[in-house]
Amino acid sequence: MHYIRFLRTPKVEVEKGVVLLNAVITLTTDLGETFFPQDLELIATVRDTEQDGDIYLRRKLRWPGGARSLPVTFDLSRQDVDWPACMHIAVRSFGPVPPVGFLPPIVDVWSGTMNPTNGHFESGWRVERRFTSLAERTVSLLEDAGDSIARHLWDGSQALAQHIDQTISLQMASNPLPLLEYVLVSATYRRLNVIELGCGCGSVGISLAQSIPDCNVLLTDLPEVTELVEANIERMKPAMSSEVHFESLDWEQPLPEKLRNRINGLIIVSECTYNTDTLQPLVNTLQSLIARSPKAVIVVSTKTRHDSEAAFFDLMRDAGFIEGGSMRIPLPGEPGNGYADWAGDIGLHVFHGREHRFSLSAKERSAKRSAEGVPKVETSRRPRSR
Repeated sequence: MHYIRFLRTPKVEVEKGVVLLNAVITLTTDLGETFFPQDLELIATVRDTEQDGDIYLRRKLRWPGGARSLPVTFDLSRQDVDWPACMHIAVRSFGPVPPVGFLPPIVDVWSGTMNPTNGHFESGWRVERRFTSLAERTVSLLEDAGDSIARHLWDGSQALAQHIDQTISLQMASNPLPLLEYVLVSATYRRLNVIELGCGCGSVGISLAQSIPDCNVLLTDLPEVTELVEANIERMKPAMSSEVHFESLDWEQPLPEKLRNRINGLIIVSECTYNTDTLQPLVNTLQSLIARSPKAVIVVSTKTRHDSEAAFFDLMRDAGFIEGGSMRIPLPGEPGNGYADWAGDIGLHVFHGREHRFSLSAKERSAKRSAEGVPKVETSRRPRSR
C-alpha cells in the first residue's frame, strides 16, 4: 500500500509573465521509508474542491519506477479556473471515482484550496484524503504533508477502519472476531462508548462515528496532534446522535479524572506497538481503563514493523488480558522494502479482561434478541447522515 504525498504543496507562481502552478509529489509507504518501484500513470487535476465538482485542468503524469519525487506543473496563463480550487493527484486506472473502502492500493491526495484572486497563492501544508465506506459515506481526513509520522495515515488504522466498515455493513460471511462483531452489531440498538488510544489523525474513531448512530467516541493522543484531530472532527459528518471528542493523554501519566469516570464498551489501539519504549505504559493504561470498564473489548491493529513488537503480547498476557480472537488482513498493492515497510498484512487482535463474560456467538445473540422482540436494524444501507 502506497500513498501519493506532496513533498512541495501546490503554489501559484509568476515567472517572466507566465503564471504557473507548481508542486512536487512522491509515492511512498505509510512511514515514508521506500518509494513505489514500478512505472505508473497518474492523473493531476486542478479542480473544484467538491468530490463531484468541476475539473478545470487535467494532465497525465508518469511516475518512473524507483523515483523519489516528481514535479507537477500547470500553465495557468490563459486558462479559465474558477477559484478557489485545489490540486488532486490520483492513479489513472482508478478513473474519476476512487475505489470503495479504506484500503486502495495507492491512496490519492487532495491539496488545500488556493485562491490567487484573493492573494491566497499557496495550498498550505495540510492535505486531504477521501475514502468511501460501503454505506456510500465519504470519510474526509486531513493529514500533514511534512515528515511527522504522528500526523500521517498509517496502514493499520486504515485496515481496521475497513474491517469495522465491512462488519457494520454485514459484508462478511464469517467473522473470525465474533466478540468485536457483537460489540459493533449490538451498537445498532444501544449506545456505544468508544475510546481510541494513540489516535493520530483519528481515522478509525471518526469513520466509526460516521457509521454507527448514537455512538460516543473519545479520541486520545499526545498534545501535538490536538489541532489536527480537532480539525478532522470539525469536518466530519457523524451518524445520527453520534459525537466525537478529543482529549490529550500521556500513557506515562495517571488517567485524568474524566477518563477514570468514563465507561467504555470498545477500546481501540491502532498502530501503537511500534515503539517498544511505550509498550509497558500502554498496557498500564489499558489496565486502568479495563478496571473501570470490565465489560469493554479491546481491539488492537498493528502492522509489524520489527520483531520486538511481539513483547506487547507478552505484556498483555502478564497483565491478565485474554485474547479473544485474531486475524490477518492482506494489504493491497506492493509492500515496501524498508526497515518498517516489509509486512504485507495487518494483524487484528481482540482482548478482554478476566471479568468479561462472552458465551454466545454474535449470530446466537442476534437470534436471542429476535426471540425477545428486539427490533433488528439494517446496517448496510442506513440513510446518509452527511
